[in-house]
Amino acid sequence: MSLTIDCQQHENDVVVIAVSGEITFENSDQFREKIDQLCEQAKYRMVIDLAGLQYMSSAGMGVLVHGLKRARAKEGDLRLINLSDKMRRVFLITQFTHHFVVLPNLAEAVKSFSVTDESSR
Repeated sequence: MSLTIDCQQHENDVVVIAVSGEITFENSDQFREKIDQLCEQAKYRMVIDLAGLQYMSSAGMGVLVHGLKRARAKEGDLRLINLSDKMRRVFLITQFTHHFVVLPNLAEAVKSFSVTDESSR
């Protein structure tokens, strides 16, 4: 199975990156390049939608960490939605849940960026 990445702009200057298929060592650079491209366009508020994800290797997890660091370096953030039960368990075991904001759906993820803005004032 291949990797498909679809980006859509939403309110609060949030970009949603819908990932479907498999993220493997062989194609993780494609995912990293998309995140880097968004950062170069000053898009530092990212939501990664994992609803269509079938599999993610450690290389994919590394790309998520890379994106999180890049976004937070520019006072943005990278948030995750629609984790499968299997992915949620992996995130708990690896303690990624301590570093990533994981939300149940797109509406809450987009809204969470405006709450952050208001609380920083």
